[in-house]
Amino acid sequence: MIVNAPGVVLSRRAFGEYDRLCTVFTEQFGKVPCRFVGVNRPKGKMKALTEPGVWGEYRLHLSARSEFAKAVGGRLISSFPGWRMDLGRTFDALACLEMVDRLTPDHQPGPEKYRLLCEVLAALDTAPSRWLVPSFGLRLADMLGISLRERAPAPARAVWAALHDTEPAALAALPYDENAAESARRLLDEHLAAHAGRRLRAFEFRDAMTQTAPQGVPA
Repeated sequence: MIVNAPGVVLSRRAFGEYDRLCTVFTEQFGKVPCRFVGVNRPKGKMKALTEPGVWGEYRLHLSARSEFAKAVGGRLISSFPGWRMDLGRTFDALACLEMVDRLTPDHQPGPEKYRLLCEVLAALDTAPSRWLVPSFGLRLADMLGISLRERAPAPARAVWAALHDTEPAALAALPYDENAAESARRLLDEHLAAHAGRRLRAFEFRDAMTQTAPQGVPA
C-alpha cells in the first residue's frame, strides 16, 4: 500500500552504505521507521527530507512483510531555517524531537501530538521562547497519560497552568523566570527518565554544557 503522509523526522541514522533509516512521526500513522534508499549517494534524492526536524509530506510504501516503510517520494513543507541558525534553539528542537521519539510507541496514531510538535517547531522558528521545551514536555506528558499537572514545584507554581495550557506561539509573551524554568526542567527530566528507562540525551547534553560553560556565560 502506498500512502501520502505528512510527518516530522524525529531521528536518522545510516543504514547500510547508501541508505538512511529515519523515524518519522506522521499525523495518521504515528511513529513510523522509514527507509530512504540511496540518499547517501552523491546524487541521492530526498536527502533534505531525512534531516531531523524537517516537516514534509512523505510518500510511503507500507507492507505487512517489512518492519520499515519505504519512502518513495515526498515534498518539503518546512525545514524551519530560523532555529537551525541558532545553536540554543536547535538544541531545544532536538530535545522535543527526542521526547516524542523515546516516549511514543511505533504505529500508534497521535494527531494531537503531531500538531503540538509542528506548532512547537514553528514557534521555535518564528516566536522563540525559553519556555517552549518545558511546556512541550508537560503537554506531551498530559497526552501520554503521565501528567505532571498536579505536581507543580514551588518555584514554578505561578506559571504551571500557563505551561500546560498556553499555545506555543503565545509563550513568547510569558515573562521568563529562570528559577521556575529550571525547577520545571528538573522535574520533567526525572519524570521522563523514569518512563523512558533512562535520561534523555538532550537533558544530559544540557547538563554537560552547563558544567563546562565559562563562568558568567549562560549555557
